[in-house]
Amino acid sequence: MAPVRLGVLGSGFVVSTFHLPSLKEVPGVEVVAVGGRRQGPVEELVRSFGVKRGYWGDSFVEKLCRDPEIDMVLICLPNFLHLEATRLAAENGKNVVCEKPLGRTANEAKEMLGLVERHKVLHGYAENQVFAPHITRVKELVERGALGRVFWVRTREAHFGPHSDWFWDPALSGGGSLLDMGCHSVEVARYLIGDEPLQVMGWGATLVHGAKTRAEDNSLAIVRYRGGQIGQSENSWAAHGGLDLRYEVYGSEGAAFIDTTRETGIRVFTVAAEERVGYVVEKAEVARGWMYPIWREHELYGYLAELRHFVDTIGRGEMPRETYRDGYIVNKILDAAYRSMRSGAWETIG
Repeated sequence: MAPVRLGVLGSGFVVSTFHLPSLKEVPGVEVVAVGGRRQGPVEELVRSFGVKRGYWGDSFVEKLCRDPEIDMVLICLPNFLHLEATRLAAENGKNVVCEKPLGRTANEAKEMLGLVERHKVLHGYAENQVFAPHITRVKELVERGALGRVFWVRTREAHFGPHSDWFWDPALSGGGSLLDMGCHSVEVARYLIGDEPLQVMGWGATLVHGAKTRAEDNSLAIVRYRGGQIGQSENSWAAHGGLDLRYEVYGSEGAAFIDTTRETGIRVFTVAAEERVGYVVEKAEVARGWMYPIWREHELYGYLAELRHFVDTIGRGEMPRETYRDGYIVNKILDAAYRSMRSGAWETIG
């Protein structure tokens, strides 16, 4: 089978730290091009990862999507660019995978879903956490009945705030911690529960970063499912200590607990200068004292398995298991949670 010829839209943290390192380990893919607004970061990625060419400047999205050598476009751009990038990729007949969240709102996600369906291209929603090895292993146990009937899933994602300025502007990002991190946590719960979400109770507030953002920096979403199950999503942009990823799954005959970032199997204590320590974990605030360095971060967070799956399925001409429709459902859940924040009541998922 000929390799999938891939173009990557984006030249920031998620591309350099997770996507391109993962793609180096995925067989059957050739990264043809990387595109970003600024020339310097694009050229650095081309050099570091052996990419054929780079596109930059105001029209980099259109240039990459028109590249005749590219079969599949991976969108790793800020949220406000997802719709236009999807439009250009689909109109040029490219299969497309988009980073989370799919849209800033459910209406935007619905428009994106309509584009890929109308142009009959294969599409994937890059929700890395449902491909993470911890999560897929627990899903296997759930499907085997090892936990009995799952009735409650609690998920938590927290750190002390985003690394790029556009996240803080809800006009560009679409929302605060609920959209940015809740898109992960509500989809993990939906994946493990495996039922239809019906209603949401949401809460959000700006407790710490009021000088930076009008969006919520802390949030909760409680999702009620058709069978009575509950998915509980906790999200924070105001939690010190680096990235905190935890999951709890409760069933009638057992329970499962995952702590991806605090129980890495490695504990280190150091008083050395931070530049001698280097990278520890995503969103680490300091690199001294007691630390829990993560290993193969791109694998533990699910990026490696996610990209291997997208390349394999799209290479065979098949639809991936996580698609734009899943991203649209996530956006509908989050929209209902935002409505609930305003109304103070349970809101139906439209």
